[in-house]
Amino acid sequence: MIRISSSLTLGLSIFIPVFWFVFFGSLCLFFVFQDPEDLPFSNPIPIKIGFVAFYLFFGFWIYYCFFQLRRIEMDESHLYITNYFKTIKVPLAQVESFSTLRIFGMKRVKIKLLFKSSLGTKIRFICDEARLDYFKTSIEKHKTI
Repeated sequence: MIRISSSLTLGLSIFIPVFWFVFFGSLCLFFVFQDPEDLPFSNPIPIKIGFVAFYLFFGFWIYYCFFQLRRIEMDESHLYITNYFKTIKVPLAQVESFSTLRIFGMKRVKIKLLFKSSLGTKIRFICDEARLDYFKTSIEKHKTI
């Protein structure tokens, strides 16, 4: 079995979202529920709203870019897709299409499956150029069969 997704997947899909939502979420709650007299601002309401907006904006951004990443492994006829809690086995012939997007110098690949799996119909992962080329040739080989 060959790992297609990057080694960064665990950190990007588990650790960064947990760190953001737990640490900064706690800080945001503390800041919002703090008495206005205890804060060193003359008008703390706009600053509290700005802090919550900052937290929510980056929370949505982290969810869209990182939280949906999956680890992908592959053998000659199947994809093994995991979110580190659940693993599914998908035949390569069931991959309908895929597209790539460059984010921070990494390739983010989105696979669209022909059916709805327990991890969804759209699977996202990051990989480097060499693994992406191997993945493309394997998918194209199974499309012609």
